[in-house]
Amino acid sequence: MGSRMVLGIAGALAGLVKVRYSHTYVDSQVFRFHYHWTSAFCFLACVLVTAADFVGDSILCLDGFEEAPKPVTTYCWVLSTFTINSTRPGLGGLGNYNPQNHEKRIHGYYQWVPHVLFLQGILFYLPHLVWKSYEGKQVDQLLQGLNKSLFDDDEEQKKKNIIEYLSESWGLNNRYAFGYLGCELLNFGNVLGQMFLMDRFLGGFFMHYGTKVIQFLFSNDIARTDALYEAFPRQAKCTFHQYGASGTIKRLDYLCILPQNIVNEKVFLVMWFWFVVLLTLSAMQLIWQLLVLYSPLLRLRLVESHAKGKLSPRSEQVIRGMHAGDFCLLEALGRNLNPLAFRDVLNGITEAGHRYLASAPGLGTYRPRDPSAPAAEKLYPTLPHS
Repeated sequence: MGSRMVLGIAGALAGLVKVRYSHTYVDSQVFRFHYHWTSAFCFLACVLVTAADFVGDSILCLDGFEEAPKPVTTYCWVLSTFTINSTRPGLGGLGNYNPQNHEKRIHGYYQWVPHVLFLQGILFYLPHLVWKSYEGKQVDQLLQGLNKSLFDDDEEQKKKNIIEYLSESWGLNNRYAFGYLGCELLNFGNVLGQMFLMDRFLGGFFMHYGTKVIQFLFSNDIARTDALYEAFPRQAKCTFHQYGASGTIKRLDYLCILPQNIVNEKVFLVMWFWFVVLLTLSAMQLIWQLLVLYSPLLRLRLVESHAKGKLSPRSEQVIRGMHAGDFCLLEALGRNLNPLAFRDVLNGITEAGHRYLASAPGLGTYRPRDPSAPAAEKLYPTLPHS
């Protein structure tokens, strides 16, 4: 019954956070790793940890071989358990605590794990919301549906509209490029910041969690067990103070079993490896984005990959002379259009090369007109006076 309930909750949330690829791509695959896959992982892990209560108890405290009273178990859950750093071999952080010889390691994170996972999912989705609001479906309006249908009676006119748009907005789209670059930087800062956040949350254990697991895979069982249980102990101690019959305070020690840490251990291990991969990919994406914006040679190769062919010398001249924002829009078109349509747009831009190579302002953002506006108003929008 409990397992079916867990699967039902997880399935419902999976339907909520499942990947919905838009017909219009305005970001990179690495960008989508952040708000699609990582957010989905965090939300599903949150449900998994929360639903573990339906399968079994999150904590079970024992007094010898008998279960401790419910108030004691609740007390130990709310006010945290602890392990000690030195004990007899095989006791895994337990034993008789002596303040003069031992150090306590308090484990109070586990009741906050679902909340932290949910917050992480929101933080990974936030840069996408920022970029979505900033971009304002500009590329989607510019495409006019050419990327959503194989046959369009107005295809030629729509391609002419794209050419005219790029011609009239020459030099006024740099904010688009640098806005996107800023959101990519936000992704990188987010995953890096979350690694430090998790390290603080787990008491300084997260940063080296994955490397320790790899090291202990090649160690003997005792060393491996001690290392894995350091952050996620499956059994810990709890001290409960109770008034005795004479009014004195009795200090009672209980052994607490933490089944939830079996799930937490796996969740944060997967998270560590994925964060390392995601951080590396995000850094590479930032470097690539900067190189594309400022390297004419990479620009040419990227456009050739979208056009599936070699560019003419005049087309190369136009691409080299493009401002960063204009090229960012052109590259977005190439990512969404089929090669034949993109080559037609590229040829139209080349034929209007004398307009593109003229000097123009270097900042600003040109916004498309309302799709319901008259055709003439779309083709020849009013530009800001210099």
